[in-house]
Amino acid sequence: MRDDAYRIALVPSVFIGQFPSDYSATVVLKSIKTCGFDEVFEVEHAVDFMKEAYRTYVDNLFERPVISSYCPAVVRLIQVLYPSLTPHIMLLKAPHDIAALYLRLSKEREGIDPRKIFIYYVTPCAAKTVAARAPVGEAASPIDGTINMKEVYNKTLGTLLGRKETSARKRVADMTPDSVCWSLSGTEKHYFPGRSLAIDGMENVIEFLEKLESGHLSDIDFLELRACDQGCAGGILCPGNRFLTVERLEQRQKRLQLLMDQQGGHVENRLMDYGEMLQPFSGVEPVHPRDGLLLDEDMEKALIKLQRIKRLMTYFPGFDCGACGAPSCRSLAEDIVQGKASISHCVFVQRVMEKNYKLSPDQAFVVIEKIWGRDRLNKYNDNNENER
Repeated sequence: MRDDAYRIALVPSVFIGQFPSDYSATVVLKSIKTCGFDEVFEVEHAVDFMKEAYRTYVDNLFERPVISSYCPAVVRLIQVLYPSLTPHIMLLKAPHDIAALYLRLSKEREGIDPRKIFIYYVTPCAAKTVAARAPVGEAASPIDGTINMKEVYNKTLGTLLGRKETSARKRVADMTPDSVCWSLSGTEKHYFPGRSLAIDGMENVIEFLEKLESGHLSDIDFLELRACDQGCAGGILCPGNRFLTVERLEQRQKRLQLLMDQQGGHVENRLMDYGEMLQPFSGVEPVHPRDGLLLDEDMEKALIKLQRIKRLMTYFPGFDCGACGAPSCRSLAEDIVQGKASISHCVFVQRVMEKNYKLSPDQAFVVIEKIWGRDRLNKYNDNNENER
């Protein structure tokens, strides 16, 4: 990275929900700067734009039900296990991509060299890291990389504990109140007309998609699917309790509603000033299935890779636990044959390799750190010490 780089952190509202409500969003966002960023921007400012984009999208729809493209783990799951449903996936960018595009446009207008701008998304899950490296329906992601939420949380918490002022709050609503709950299960569906359902948790999502693909469900207009329980609040990289996170975000929504009411329903969202400029860049290309024939352009090589996938699947437990960062065992096998992952990413295979002395505990820990982030397991060590 350049020495004169302008570093921007894209922070989802769910990160702010990791902290007690005593710490205002304003104070938390300011504290993140101590992690080495020149600017911090809350992703959910882009949700107001998404709501407008939904209205436009609905007017040009043919395939029903429309499946939200918000959760990358769900999108990859559909590509691999439910290929017939790929035409139903919504062809709109995620809010963090829209926020990144806005930042690039606005900073360039301020006179900052575009080559100096580096944008990093503080991610609550491993699936979004994979999506940033290999986005679906896009040639490249507008963000430059992702940062483990746990790492940023630890540094931010240290800064917050040293602050005397914890309650400085906004005086105006800079986004619509329910925007802060967009990543949770149940908010997005309210902005799509017709019969809309919200399903969270990978097991529930799979069960529902099975019924949908088999034709047992009908008359549904929109599906909001989240791989994690309670939506992104249950992300594997979120350090806090998901239920407390949901409660805090709902409390913040109420505070924003009061501010908006005091302003006569007005919201001062700077991102919306760029709405017309962002609109042409808000869509993505059609999503295609990820099957054996798409593993390689060369048919012979694709078949060889498909055979490798089948062999790898015999080593995996088939639980689709998601601990490796892939939505399913099949997805991990595909990533391995494509050179994007290693068989040791599977925690079950790790145990076997350790038992047979093919992988040391330290090496296994390094693999877990790469997937989940540094210090992810420290809380277990701390708990063990407290229990002794």
